[in-house]
Amino acid sequence: MEPMCPVCHVAVRPADFFCYNCGKNLHEKPLVTTKFTEYLYYAGSFLLPPLGLWWGFRYLKQADARSRMIGWICVILTIVSSVVVTVWSVHLFQGITAQVNEQLQGVGGAGGF
Repeated sequence: MEPMCPVCHVAVRPADFFCYNCGKNLHEKPLVTTKFTEYLYYAGSFLLPPLGLWWGFRYLKQADARSRMIGWICVILTIVSSVVVTVWSVHLFQGITAQVNEQLQGVGGAGGF
């Protein structure tokens, strides 16, 4: 028995990702796991942290081990990048605050207030 589209009940081929009649998504197309795509997602996960979680979770939902490994690496790189940016930002703002306080104390001491 041929598979049928759950929406319009037209016979579809087992390899079809979409119903040719109504456009219903029959099953997810496997994600690309080429080396270029893999490294692109790794770089994006580190440089654009929020997107790394989205890419990572998409790959974690796949059945094959390679895709899940790519997903875990994307999630880990995103977390590491977020921690690095947070620590750097805190140090930057502490430095700015210290400089502003020094200048304010210098202005207050020189003006005779």
